[in-house]
Amino acid sequence: MIMYVPIMIENWDRLVLKGVRSIDNDDMGNIIAIDKDSLFLMTGRHVFKIPKSFVEGYNGSEVLLGVPATEVLRLELT
Repeated sequence: MIMYVPIMIENWDRLVLKGVRSIDNDDMGNIIAIDKDSLFLMTGRHVFKIPKSFVEGYNGSEVLLGVPATEVLRLELT
């Protein structure tokens, strides 16, 4: 089991290119960009804009979201 540590992230930019997993352990792709309130994830040719508030933990190589994959999939950019 991979351990995720809930942390207060001060430098969000260090998460660019890190992998992302949903709370139900689905691979959600990688973070490709960050703005003031959101993370932009890319998986294949799909890009998702999710609020930073979805982040629940970080283990140094992957970011854990506190929401299921179905919630992320609703936030695809067109």
